[in-house]
Amino acid sequence: MPTAEAHVATDRAGRYLQQLCSHASRLRHGPGHGFRSGRGQPGPSAEATSDTTGRITLGTARCELTAGPTELALRAEADDEQQLRALQEAVTRTLERVGRRDGLTVVWG
Repeated sequence: MPTAEAHVATDRAGRYLQQLCSHASRLRHGPGHGFRSGRGQPGPSAEATSDTTGRITLGTARCELTAGPTELALRAEADDEQQLRALQEAVTRTLERVGRRDGLTVVWG
């Protein structure tokens, strides 16, 4: 199962975790800016399971989010590389857009 991780430096990780999950969950029933499902795939779902953890699901791809004092950690996994890339792109696009004032940059490794 392909995986990727990113660590985004920010002192407001909890805030961005909440925003990212909120944005993805609102797009569940329609086309969205960043989170788009493939043809025949279910739309995104997301939840902040606490102030410091959350999960975004797009099809069979999942991204676990963990907010720390100095970073937002992202761990994505999927059944194949194409699904993983689609989730990474959606998370990156959305997080960099909502974090543009703070200059957030997502680099997956």
